[in-house]
Amino acid sequence: MLPDPGLLARLAVAVFVIVTPTLMFLGLVRLLNRMRDEDLIYRLMTEEELRRIERSHSLAGFVEEVTATTPGRVRCPDCGGINAAGMESCVECGARFG
Repeated sequence: MLPDPGLLARLAVAVFVIVTPTLMFLGLVRLLNRMRDEDLIYRLMTEEELRRIERSHSLAGFVEEVTATTPGRVRCPDCGGINAAGMESCVECGARFG
């Protein structure tokens, strides 16, 4: 004799309601861990892209963009920072001009 179909349906719903949120939570945790993994991001980007992004997120990067065409400015050969003409050293990295 077969068990009651209503009982099987209720059991299937109960299993679904218990298991699904657990699996969804574990999937979310794995996704967040992958997104947090900075090594993956750094592997995908070249050094020049990283420099450009770091420079764009700093005040120095903003100032560089604004003053890049201003006359009387000198670009540092080491870090690429913008300095006023006549400076003896870079204001960002401290490298001596010479």
